[in-house]
Amino acid sequence: MSGPAIYRIRVRGKLDTKLADRLEGMHIENLAQSNGKVESVLEGRLLDQAALSGILNKLYDLHLPVMSVDCLGGS
Repeated sequence: MSGPAIYRIRVRGKLDTKLADRLEGMHIENLAQSNGKVESVLEGRLLDQAALSGILNKLYDLHLPVMSVDCLGGS
């Protein structure tokens, strides 16, 4: 997608919800798994793929493994 779209990104590990401002204002939800581990889900509207790339780079810098990236549709 070259224009705005809504994305859902899942990462392994707990992500501080205070980081939402640094992550393009994406909503952050931390989910406890049955195995005792935590998974974080980020969801929100991004302007373009450059913004998506920026978020993925920030998650890499935080050493959080990305489990999936889903485009939920254009907006």
